[in-house]
Amino acid sequence: MKVYLDNVSTTSLSQEVRKTYEELLEEYYCNSDALYDDGVAIYNMQEKSRKLISNLLNVNSEEVIFTSGASEANSLAIKGLCLKHPDKKHLITSYYEHSSVYNSFKQLEEEFGFEVTYLKPDTDGHITIDKVKEALRDDTLLVSIMKVNNEIGAINDVEAIAEYIKKHPGTYFHSDITQAIGKIDIDLHNIDLASFSAHKIHGLKGSGALIRKRHVELLPLISGGQQEFSIRGGTSNSLVNIVLAKTLRIALENKEKYHDQLNEMHDVLVDGLKDIATINYDSGIKTLINISTSIQSEVLLNALNKYGIMVSSKSTCGSRKNELNRTLSSLNIDENYAIRVSFDYTNTKEELNYFIDSLKEILDKYG
Repeated sequence: MKVYLDNVSTTSLSQEVRKTYEELLEEYYCNSDALYDDGVAIYNMQEKSRKLISNLLNVNSEEVIFTSGASEANSLAIKGLCLKHPDKKHLITSYYEHSSVYNSFKQLEEEFGFEVTYLKPDTDGHITIDKVKEALRDDTLLVSIMKVNNEIGAINDVEAIAEYIKKHPGTYFHSDITQAIGKIDIDLHNIDLASFSAHKIHGLKGSGALIRKRHVELLPLISGGQQEFSIRGGTSNSLVNIVLAKTLRIALENKEKYHDQLNEMHDVLVDGLKDIATINYDSGIKTLINISTSIQSEVLLNALNKYGIMVSSKSTCGSRKNELNRTLSSLNIDENYAIRVSFDYTNTKEELNYFIDSLKEILDKYG
């Protein structure tokens, strides 16, 4: 039996998305910037997708920029803004951001002379508006705080932070909303820049978007032609961009459709784990729980793998690097014994019970 419980890392591809993509591949291969009929047809489908995405997120269509994923979108938002406005040198982010955000700020700090304030979460795992208020300065150009943390699932009130930032002209707010899309509601009204990826919501890898409000100017990181409003050069990956709208629509529909089922599955998991493991964090999104056991995480992952169970001990973007886990260390959780378990509507209660029973067997044998 194989049980996949690492859905914050990536998700299986939706059969509906796969079917649409394969059908497009059969017929459409022309460059979407070509002026003959087939090129124009692809361009029009891509722009229809852009419009559908904008409607789903309540933004304007010209504010949707297609990217290769959230990592690129984060880099474009952060470095593109800062390099466009080099006169203001102070930036604010959190200590537990995704590596694509954190390392973008590190590069700006180390290579381009920006000063960065890294906010640590409070004991509840949140980056609060009070922390942002304390750190904000007259020369602050950008504040970037993720909506949902990818290690523990903590939910930050980025809407309130963005509303506060809006009162400070010349300061912009960015949020990585990758782990929020399809799980919880998010209001982009006051958020200047937002990034997300398709493969976290049963879409294609190599697909994502940056929401950039019309008043925000960015320096392109990929120089090229007219694509993506001259902000991201290069021949458009049009078919991938076209199916992103369907991916997002299905994810938002499923958020409502499976809400009660996922809450029930969460309760099954917590009830089964509470007597055999330490639950490090269970106050965020319902589909992600961080736990610790008496067995080192690397050993436990290998043992679970033999049962056909797939979980992770840290963000997979850093899984092959021996680096400090910034999220867990900031909450005084020993990363050497912690694992994260993440499920979604493609999982079943039977799979969760199999995981619980398998974990108990392993702990009884090796713990």
